[in-house]
Parts: sequence; C-alpha cells; structure tokens
Amino acid sequence: MDGTQWRMMRLPTPSAFMHRKPGRAILGFAVLSTALFLPSLRSADAPPTTPSVAAEVRPRETKLPALPAAFKHPGLLNSKEGLDFVKGKIAAGEEPWKSAFEQMKASPWAALDFKPHAPRTTISSGFLGKGGEEGGVAGASMDAKAAYTQSLMWVFTGDERYARNAAALLNNWSVLRENRGGNWYLQASWLATMFTNAAEIIRHTWPEWKREDIARFSEMLNEAFLPIFHNRPAYGNRLFSVGEAMMSIGVFNEDRAAFTEGLHRWVSYVPCWIYLQSDGPDPVRPDYWLTRPTNEELAALDANLFPDVKKSWIFREKEVVDMMKANKLGDDSTIYKTASNLDKGGMHWNKAPDAAYVDGLSAETYRDLGHCDLGFASVVNSAEIAWNQGIDLYGLEARRLTAFMELHAGLRIDEVIPPVFYRVRGTPVQSGAEAAYNHYHNIKGRDLPKTRAFMEKVIRPCLRKEINGAPGWSWVPVDPGVRAENIVWPIGCNVAWETLTHAGTGESK
Repeated sequence: MDGTQWRMMRLPTPSAFMHRKPGRAILGFAVLSTALFLPSLRSADAPPTTPSVAAEVRPRETKLPALPAAFKHPGLLNSKEGLDFVKGKIAAGEEPWKSAFEQMKASPWAALDFKPHAPRTTISSGFLGKGGEEGGVAGASMDAKAAYTQSLMWVFTGDERYARNAAALLNNWSVLRENRGGNWYLQASWLATMFTNAAEIIRHTWPEWKREDIARFSEMLNEAFLPIFHNRPAYGNRLFSVGEAMMSIGVFNEDRAAFTEGLHRWVSYVPCWIYLQSDGPDPVRPDYWLTRPTNEELAALDANLFPDVKKSWIFREKEVVDMMKANKLGDDSTIYKTASNLDKGGMHWNKAPDAAYVDGLSAETYRDLGHCDLGFASVVNSAEIAWNQGIDLYGLEARRLTAFMELHAGLRIDEVIPPVFYRVRGTPVQSGAEAAYNHYHNIKGRDLPKTRAFMEKVIRPCLRKEINGAPGWSWVPVDPGVRAENIVWPIGCNVAWETLTHAGTGESK
C-alpha cells in the first residue's frame, strides 16, 4: 500500500464547522476496503473543546488507512515469521542475536523461579519513580516485563516452563481494575503494552492457556485500561504511548474501535511532533482531538463485540472524569489550554530556537533526548504493529521518521554538533532504532549512516555487558564519548530486547 495515497489533508475550515451538532458525522464512514475519514466531531458526552484553542486552531481532516478484514495473530510487535527467523538465528549462534539472547536469558526477568508480585485491583503511580513501590506500579511493571521476557524465552527455547510462568503472570494481574497516581495513564499505557505483547504471544503459541483465563485477561484490558485511554488528552511521548497501547489491545481483543483510535493518534499527531522544513516556517499545529472518531463511529466498529456496546469502554467518559476529580488526577491539558503554547517556540516545542527547526526536530528535542526516545519508541512500535497487520505507517511518514533518526543519532554520536543544539540534554537511550532501521534499511533499502553508527557504537556493544540496577530501573553502561549520560536500558518502559526481536528480521519478510 502506498502511504502517499492516504496522507492527512489540511483543508480550510469555516467557523461554522466548529459548531455542528455533537455526534453527527460530517463525512461518510467506511471500514474495510475504503479509507476511514474522521472529521471534527465530538460525541455528546465527550469533554468540551477549550474555547481558546477552538477559536484559533482549525481541525485537520484525518484520512486513515483501511482496517484489515481480520487481525493477524500473533500480530503485535512480533509476527510468527519474525519469531521463527530469530529462533533460527539463535540456534545457528549468529550475532547479534546470540549475544542478545544470552543477555535476556541471564536477566532476572527470565528466571524460571521468578515470583509474581501480589496483585492489586488498584495501582497508583508517582512521578520519577516515586510512589511506585507502595502504589503497586513497581510490582506490576516487573511482572509485565517478566511476562514478555518469559513468553519470548518459551518461543525461542521450547521449554514450557517459561510459557507456564508467563501465563501465571498474566492471570495474576487479571484482577486489575484501576490506575491512579501522578503518572496514572502514562504508566498504564506502558503496562498495557508490555502485558498485551506477552499475552499475544502466549495465546497464539501455547494452547494450554485456558480459555477462561484469556477471557479474564481480556476483560481486565477493557476495564483497567481502555476507559482511561479513550479521548485522553496527552502530549508528545504520552500521546504515542497511549496510542500504542490502544492498538495493542485492539489486536489482542479483536477490538476494531480501540485499534482505530490508536491508529488515529499516530496519523494525526506524528506531523505535529516531528518537523520537516517542507512544512513551512511554522510547524504543523496539533488540533488535540478537535478531529477524532466520535463515540458513535467507534461503537459502529464494535457493534458485534459487546452484548451492549453502550455499556462498553467507549461510553464511560463521565465515569473517568468523576474518578479523576475524586483522585485529583490530571492530564496534559496545560499544553493545549492556551493556544499560544502550540506556537513555534512555545511549550509544545519546548521553546526550541528558530535555528533548531531543521528536518527531524522533535517537539521534545529541547525537553531532553530521553523523552524523544520514549516517544519515538512508541511511534515505531505502533508502526510495527500496523505493518504486521498489513498497514504501512512506515511509508506514510518515512521522511519524518528517517529525518528524526538521523538527526537524533547524530546528537548522540557526532564529534561536532551545531551550536544551536548545545543545550539539548542526552538522557537514557531507549529508542526504537533497531526496528526502524530494520524496516527502512533492510526492507526498504534506505541508507541511514548515522543511525547505523548509533547502533554500532551504542546499542550493539551493550549486548555483552551486565545489566545493572535490575530488576528496577535497569541500565547498561555506554562506552565513553557517547552523549547519553552513560546509560542504556535493554528493557524499559516501552522497549524490551529490541535487538533480539527486530535486528535483521526484514530478511524474512
């Protein structure tokens, strides 16, 4: 599929366009063989649009690719073809898979005697790791990482003990129903993604996971995650993390509405997060959900999934808002409440100076490179999920994504960088470089020299080093001379064992 055929359209919008009756579709709605257009509409129970933004930001009509006729399984970050390819490379003792596998096998998350943490119905997170232990997030995060790791160990070794461990961890957390705390929906998006990737592998490679256990896990995703992700205002890496989680749940649960909402976040926001000089002197301005699927459009996609779709996650926004008020929870509304924050040099772009607006600049580059890593990892993960479902998001935004890769790799490894980037901070490396490089270089044949050097100098050497700080905030020391504050995570918030699972897998496509 040629991504250029369904790029976003930015059309002039009359003022009356902002005042149509909520819940009514402006453009036709199609699902399978045709593209899905999502106009500027809000359902009756959606949060009101902030007037200061509505007056100045014109919504952009978003044209989505056609949904697959049926979801492919396993079809999240790992396809069957990719897993089989890696298993063969491990068996042959080839690099980098051999070293990557040995590092994973020696990690605490792969231990056959790994013990699940006490499950909770409610978990609460803080900021910067604070409050994670007492709130239950730390335990849930450890178990999610272990579930994914053990699912990979099962596939690559054939030892059923790993499959049983992974299933036990998934069953253990099927009681979860609420996410709260300072970092509530962001931490929830990481948990949902890691848990669901493990569940997708176990469900479709190990027939011993009981049907009733799968149903309980699926219900947990519907109760603990989808209601708080739905129409959640978010900025930068947060928005992409939520979108990745929704796409992951959508595939696992065969939930076309969840998949569509996550897909929409990607298509609508990538051009607002990565700048190209062809955008003009001003970057593409986000409309922050002025354009989005209405509840009625999503319900039409899920009409056959729930006994009563009106009681599904799609129509629980008031319940979530009440919960937020009761627990004093916020979202990223501070970014978009004031329209000037979205302007060039404003909060959305972290006050990047004019000279920094070169191809590949991210809205979070002048925040720090670590948050760029988190955002890009979810961008790439979402594109990989879509690719495994027959949708080419990689092609849709190839220029932006490859420009981002080359610019940010250079900021980490180049001996000399432009003075305008001197104040950009290099924080932990947790990118999506392996998967993105695999696609653009191995599959599409693009030359990405800085990205290749970044992997050779930073990512690959860490495969032979001991993981420190595990099983908490794990890290591996980076060789001197790299601007990364000396750490890289082999498994973290939204990336895990990426070299092992995605290096060179383009050869098998």
